[in-house]
Amino acid sequence: MTTEHTVSPAVRRRDADLRRKVALSCNILAMEGLGDVQCGHVSGRRPGEQAYWMTPRFVGMEEVRAEDLILLDLDGNQLLGSRPAQDERPIHAEVYRARPDAVSVVHVHPPFATALAASGKPLRPVSHEACYFTPDVPRFEETSDLIVTREQGEAMARVMGQREACLLRYHGAVVAGTSVEVACIATLLLEKAARLQLLADLQGDYGWTPEAEARLKKEHIYHAAQFATLWAYYCRKLTALRRFGATGAEPRELL
Repeated sequence: MTTEHTVSPAVRRRDADLRRKVALSCNILAMEGLGDVQCGHVSGRRPGEQAYWMTPRFVGMEEVRAEDLILLDLDGNQLLGSRPAQDERPIHAEVYRARPDAVSVVHVHPPFATALAASGKPLRPVSHEACYFTPDVPRFEETSDLIVTREQGEAMARVMGQREACLLRYHGAVVAGTSVEVACIATLLLEKAARLQLLADLQGDYGWTPEAEARLKKEHIYHAAQFATLWAYYCRKLTALRRFGATGAEPRELL
């Protein structure tokens, strides 16, 4: 196993920023109701490398701090960190192996997205949020069990392809992003999109934005500057909640 003292100061500084963002992503997702006790995990890939920092087992997403993270390679070997690795690390490894563009991967069990995945219905652009995922969100149906082998991870990554997210039948969702911030915000967008579609379902017949317009809305609304603005907002919200003790975590500034 690599040790901290063998890592150059430049890499340590870069890692510190990446680990901080992964921990913040976990905290934000938990704050927004996607924590699910100790289930769910987030990772961030080292730039240009086949190694990634990931949340360990037995830690709730609201509890995660940068120092808790562990460094893994794509074969599942633990390179840094003493905490135990997640069983479902093949989800992250195989998305990274298949997707050079992916810098962060999130796997959570969002209530509404999980319910939509169980329905078999496609995600429709009922809302602005759903337009981000135009034309669709694929659904992995090979198993609803934990994804713990390379073969299962590869199969899931094939179904996901180059899409922003993949629904896991009876299990949850996987989201990939070109940054930790994008993956985190996209996960929140997916859950809101699923919630609004399920609400629309209660009305019986309903419509949605045509695909061509949905693509335009995605371009107009969900550009890089908007993701940065949303990330900053959620960081401020988390800071405020910690300051007033609403999250159970120690108060400290995040930005």
